[in-house]
Amino acid sequence: MRIPIPPAMLEALGIKPIPLFMLSSWIKAAAKCGFNVQPLFKEAGIKIDLIRLEDARVSPLQLISVLEQCVAMSPDRYFPLVLGDTFAFESLPEFETLLTTSPTLRDALKVADLARRVVLPWITIELIEEGDLAKVKVGFDVPIPNIHVFGLPLHMVSEGIMASIRKFGRNLQGTDDGFVGVELRSGPGKFSAQIEQFFERPITFNAPFDALVFERRILDLPLEGAFPALHEQAHFLAAQRLGKEAKRQGVAAEIEDLILREPDLLAVGIEDMADKLNLHARTLQRRLKDEGDTYLHVQARMRHRLACQWLRQGSVSIDDISARLGFSDRRAFTAAFKRWEGTTPKAWRESQA
Repeated sequence: MRIPIPPAMLEALGIKPIPLFMLSSWIKAAAKCGFNVQPLFKEAGIKIDLIRLEDARVSPLQLISVLEQCVAMSPDRYFPLVLGDTFAFESLPEFETLLTTSPTLRDALKVADLARRVVLPWITIELIEEGDLAKVKVGFDVPIPNIHVFGLPLHMVSEGIMASIRKFGRNLQGTDDGFVGVELRSGPGKFSAQIEQFFERPITFNAPFDALVFERRILDLPLEGAFPALHEQAHFLAAQRLGKEAKRQGVAAEIEDLILREPDLLAVGIEDMADKLNLHARTLQRRLKDEGDTYLHVQARMRHRLACQWLRQGSVSIDDISARLGFSDRRAFTAAFKRWEGTTPKAWRESQA
């Protein structure tokens, strides 16, 4: 493991175990690369019960550790691309249906943003439209202060996600029409030739962020698989899955999920939040205590998380972020952000560019 942080501290940081829905994709990708992934899962401490696979939970850090080892085991094929190209929603049929019945690629990208919440919640997927081009920006919202000091190979995760998005987009369209190229934050490296060969489009290295680049016009072209009635039903089932997963992770995760969807809820007290969850305030307090948490700690984590998210996006002023997060003024926000990240919001935003 690259981050020697005990599980209790990870939980305190809001890093919850995630479902192992991608197991079959890992097995298939490893087989394509000529090795067995099982020993790597075992070495990482990931226990798999095939009878109760849906209940299997792993730390995101465990998966990233395994991903890095898989790359070392496959020098002739870049494993993140193989994994991304192999990924399928075999254990998430509602998401498979939701995706394949999407009326347009724009709608399919919304499905991808929903799916990443159960596959790896750290991922962020943002659509940027600039003139005749559209970029699908892949980034990370990792709830660990000063994450950069740990040297996590997040670029490997990003490249795998882009490979998967590209595959689904091509399958939905039935063509490569409108796919322009790829932008990567990293510089040229050992696997650059394999990345270029895989995407079959120009690669721009040392870019501001990781992104797939398309002609904007294809976003709203009608797709042949569009099926409105099935799409609506699958959306309902996917929302149920997300709600069930949040409850499984605990009441703190439910609160975090609510705040992510409705940031204004940061301003409500525990009584109003309890009403939102159909609980009594004392019951909510007790459940949070059982999880080793408090409502104030959850609010603080979410202020930190949303602050980084909005600063990274760049479209919201620091004064507006301060107000959205409920700080009395920018000075109070800056003081809090320095405690979280060791620098000012302005400096942090500039470092992300």
